[in-house]
Amino acid sequence: MKIKQLILPILLTSAVGVSLFLSASILVNPAHYDRSNQKESSQAAQIDSKPMSSVYSPTQVVQTKASGKQYLLTNQSVNLITEIGQQMNNYKDAKYTALNGNEKDYFNLLNTPNSVLLSYPSNINLKIVSKFINNAFDKLPNVTINRILIPFDDSNDIYLLSDNGYKIYRVSVKNTNVSGIQKIISDNVRSIGVRVKKLNNKPFIDFNNAFKMPQYAYLINKTSQNYYVTRLLSDSQDVTVKRHRDSTVYNDENSRQITFSNDGEVNYYDSHPGAISTNMTQFLTDSYNNISQISINDNLANIRFFDFNAKSSKVVYRNYVEGFPIFDQTSYGAIEMKLVDNTSLKYNFSLKTLQIPVPTGRGDIELPASDTVIKSIRSYGYDMSKVTGIELGYQWSNTKSSNILITLEPTWFVKYNGKYVNYHQMLGRNAQ
Repeated sequence: MKIKQLILPILLTSAVGVSLFLSASILVNPAHYDRSNQKESSQAAQIDSKPMSSVYSPTQVVQTKASGKQYLLTNQSVNLITEIGQQMNNYKDAKYTALNGNEKDYFNLLNTPNSVLLSYPSNINLKIVSKFINNAFDKLPNVTINRILIPFDDSNDIYLLSDNGYKIYRVSVKNTNVSGIQKIISDNVRSIGVRVKKLNNKPFIDFNNAFKMPQYAYLINKTSQNYYVTRLLSDSQDVTVKRHRDSTVYNDENSRQITFSNDGEVNYYDSHPGAISTNMTQFLTDSYNNISQISINDNLANIRFFDFNAKSSKVVYRNYVEGFPIFDQTSYGAIEMKLVDNTSLKYNFSLKTLQIPVPTGRGDIELPASDTVIKSIRSYGYDMSKVTGIELGYQWSNTKSSNILITLEPTWFVKYNGKYVNYHQMLGRNAQ
């Protein structure tokens, strides 16, 4: 047992050494890999390099074959979503029709044979979705949707779907470029058997059987506090600093405050941010602009939109790896922006950012089928009416052997009572 416990630190330490050597090579020869944000002076020049179309892209691809069998698709070589989006960039002359559908019609569409389904993790406006496909839908009504269904036929129709109320919108374009999309999803993809089912009256992706997922390790970078103080309070004449046991707090005369916790979490509060709109489209647009101005380039490299709560005027973004969200980087996600009292903005984010993947020396982890997860938490006495989602993702864990290395382990996360919880943790404590 002691030998096994020693193997991982040794492998990880070796991987860190190799990666640091490669990083040094990168800095010496930037033609091989342009990552010029190693210094704070160059970080500012990298701001806003991640387009809005990427941050607000779908996060999940499900293919339904002619037989009706369904598969979740991933690709470790390329960003599958981005590649599909590029095939949709030439959609022209979009014509929109709202259809009179019901729950049965909705699920029939979700299970359309010979099609591909692109899904968002939360409700999102069509004006924002349009950025993903080169503004092709800008002139259509700004409906709220969750999914895009592309049938592989010659109709040149696609379907925009909203889980809330099972709303169906058909959009006809000149050419849906079916052949281009089919080529993308057939080239070097990994497929996991799934089926679209219903959980508490909402669609969810059910994984039919147990399956294996890879583990990852990443070198991380920790941005200095000075970088954010300079960036966020640069126009201040009077900045005060208070140091506490667990945090450092900066305040200025403009009622702005930055709190740096010792664990790397950052809380930024701006009580005079200027005009604030609660309109979803404008709020998401402003949020993207704000986090782009706050963040360094690497903060946005793997960031995707994850959730929007209209009641609390809050938007959450998460880091994604190989198409799956990362949990427990912080208590809220990777970046969160929230409107407070209709007058102020509160941001939460982390000083830590993912840098370079390194080998773990570990094999893939076998995960149980979705039904097994549901049966397990039910058997522990949890109120299943409070379960509103089950998400496959990665658990962010710090390593004891190095403060610049983290591990990402695949597991299930259950949205219980409004919060995502690692299902292993749910099984390890009393039901609530």
